[in-house]
Amino acid sequence: MGEQQLYSVSQLHKLDAVAAKETIHDWLVMTRLLLEPEEMSINGVEEPFNLAKLKQTIDNLTATDDKWIQIKKGTMESTVHFLGTTLFEKSLINESNYNYWEPVYLDYLEKRLEKHGFFAYIRAYDEYLYHNTSEIEKRRRFEDVVKTQTLPKMRGMNGEVVVDCNSFPGYDVFHTGHCLTSCWRMFFGEPYKKLFPKQLLLEIQQVECVLEIGEGVAIELYKNPFQWKDAANLKFQRLFRDQLGVPQLSFTNGVGLLSQPYIEFAFEDTVVQTVQYQNELFQPAEKNEASYFVTRTYDFINDQYRVHRMKGALNALAYFPWIDDEEEKMMNYHILYPERTLDQGLAAYEYYIRDAIELELTDKRYYDYTAILKFFIPEGAFKDFPVEGLKEKLTDMTVRQINQGNDTIQLSLEKGKNQLMVVFADQRTISGNGQIDMLQT
Repeated sequence: MGEQQLYSVSQLHKLDAVAAKETIHDWLVMTRLLLEPEEMSINGVEEPFNLAKLKQTIDNLTATDDKWIQIKKGTMESTVHFLGTTLFEKSLINESNYNYWEPVYLDYLEKRLEKHGFFAYIRAYDEYLYHNTSEIEKRRRFEDVVKTQTLPKMRGMNGEVVVDCNSFPGYDVFHTGHCLTSCWRMFFGEPYKKLFPKQLLLEIQQVECVLEIGEGVAIELYKNPFQWKDAANLKFQRLFRDQLGVPQLSFTNGVGLLSQPYIEFAFEDTVVQTVQYQNELFQPAEKNEASYFVTRTYDFINDQYRVHRMKGALNALAYFPWIDDEEEKMMNYHILYPERTLDQGLAAYEYYIRDAIELELTDKRYYDYTAILKFFIPEGAFKDFPVEGLKEKLTDMTVRQINQGNDTIQLSLEKGKNQLMVVFADQRTISGNGQIDMLQT
């Protein structure tokens, strides 16, 4: 086996032509120290390392260029990609090289992120590969067949069976142009305020270190990046991901993670609102175990921030956000893509149905109103829809099928004193402006 490596990624933004050249020249100096490079490539054309040519290439950059520059030595490499006002930097560094240059390298990164930071992380390369390799054949390089067989699966873009990396704590999710992940060291820059208030990051729990850098926040989860397999560190990695709400923002497997949230979001124009769930000790907790609720409202255009903490119990609105008191109806919905699953979406349907019907609330509306759960699914999902398979999963409930058409299925469910109307509707019924007739069954 070769030496362990660290994988470093950063994205800088708001660079003019002068700042871009200066920043790339700094990268060249730093990576020459780290790697002592022997090879290079410019826009994919490989050749021996030539310092004079690289400097000339950087000096000739213009604001309209789309330029890739890579330098290498053995298994170590570093790449910058300049595009418009954005610079992407990725590096693979041997542990010994990193340890020798660590103070210099971290200072180098901090100064870049302080001025132009969008996002960055550093992590063990083995951890990155384990949590982000979905292709089964590629996992053969670091994992035996028996282990891979135990992992959750889904369908890839071409219908092939792949590992569902959504279940891993270190999976990189891209949401509205923002990378969301959980790993050894991370930086979330000023643009992340569109997803969550900065104060939420500063008050994140059970991490090694939190530090403000410029307009952003840097976080370290645990001390040694190469000890990521330790149970405690995996727990910290998972908890950070849950606190950040990454599972609530990622549906790359078509159905979500099928677990209780630690935080929920509401987005409207220039305002983001988050509700965090905490237990009696004010620690992060799953929604259905929460005793305290922290609501943060942030207007990221006007930089107006409010936080409200309260103790209480969840009511019907927490599970059915659309309530019509006049019609005595309440509803929640999910937009799913069951074609990405191997079971036609059955596990997801069962999870969300049980989440909606197996509630014990003091709110009388939950028992007196008509509770509706809508699933918006693609047109093709109605062909050979697994109605009987779903009924078999819900044998502890009374299930009555009301009707089934080409683009809608309705079921009436009862479990004890709880009742639920389940509606499967064609995603095309969502209007072009994204509006949904919430309470219409």
